[in-house]
Amino acid sequence: MERPKLIPHHHLNPDNPKMVTHHHKFLPKRIILVRHGESQGNLDGSAYATTPDYKIPLTPQGLAQARLAGEEIRRVISDEDRSAAWKVYFYVSPYERTRSTLREIGRSFPKNRIIGVREECRVREQDFGNFQVAERMKVIKETRERFGRFFYRFPEGESAADVFDRVSSFLESLWRDIDMNRLHHDPSDDLNLVIVSHGLAARVFLMKWFKWTVEQFEYLNNFENSEFRVMQVGEGGEYSLAVHHTDEEMKEWGLSPEMIADQKWRAHANRGAWNEKCPWVCQQLICRGNITRNCYILAYCTTYQRRVKFMSLLTLCADCGKDDPDVNEEMKKDFITLLSEEISLQRNVTNDNLEHTKALIMDVKKTSSHYQKEAEKCTSGMETCEGARENAVAALIEERKLSILWEERAREHGWKDKR
Repeated sequence: MERPKLIPHHHLNPDNPKMVTHHHKFLPKRIILVRHGESQGNLDGSAYATTPDYKIPLTPQGLAQARLAGEEIRRVISDEDRSAAWKVYFYVSPYERTRSTLREIGRSFPKNRIIGVREECRVREQDFGNFQVAERMKVIKETRERFGRFFYRFPEGESAADVFDRVSSFLESLWRDIDMNRLHHDPSDDLNLVIVSHGLAARVFLMKWFKWTVEQFEYLNNFENSEFRVMQVGEGGEYSLAVHHTDEEMKEWGLSPEMIADQKWRAHANRGAWNEKCPWVCQQLICRGNITRNCYILAYCTTYQRRVKFMSLLTLCADCGKDDPDVNEEMKKDFITLLSEEISLQRNVTNDNLEHTKALIMDVKKTSSHYQKEAEKCTSGMETCEGARENAVAALIEERKLSILWEERAREHGWKDKR
């Protein structure tokens, strides 16, 4: 594939396609998302109960997976060694397993090909809440499935929506790095960004980039260990998964036929030929007059999490029934229904947590009762020992008195102590 053409800076940021500027930059040819290799936690979930999540190491199998991934990524970047003009820049999560994965991947790249490496905390793993006790996590994850994977926030941890926020912030920083040439990239070389992260963070990255809905996110399958996705610039300057990956691969990842078709469109679309004047999900559901729950996911997610200003929502669905009073009325009704369902879900989660807490309290009471009985046995044993000691002391005193008496009588009969 030929090197991407010089593309106006206002096309660099996917969230600002209409911003006007006179600067020009080269787009990174590829953005590659990599999940870490097999970790000790993937092998044995009980590891999270004793080892902090960020310290979980790779297994020997995980190290081997990362080395193979490095070789495969290098072949992709170098076009099977047919391209000589390319460079790579790495971003990595600060967790031990991702850093170890990067070290193994880096073995496949000569130093002169690496522009730099940056540890980026915003692409770290979802926070599940300090040490993770297996039984408790099992109950929590069952609750998450009922509540919804994207919005469920782990106690003392994060929701996928929280991860979405920090990944969005990272994307803004990423484009500023490119805009200001903080990566020190030579425009004569193809620039490749490799982000070594975690399964959820990578899926959220794709969700943010391609503007997938929450419902679409729910159907995405996680990356396998050391698996990677290649976002590559297409003919017109738009990023797409379909440039490098096949339809079958994208289907296995959980992309719907419509999402795959969108990726194939992006592979050939000109930058700026925006494919969502009205989001294509809304076009299917609202613009033909059928108000369904799926469409309102866009409005609900935005309002519930307060992630985007209300005006952004109005702009997003500007052509979706704005002039139809019946449609507007239905939207209001459905929004209230969703809020009611949310309150109901919150109530169910609270009840589940209450029941779980009661069960824990019962276990604690049983354990306390057991130790109390053991303590009473020890106290009883100590009292018995103390009574025996006192009896022994009294007997010893009596024996001494008797010995003195016999010694006095012996002296009366002429006995002398020869000691």
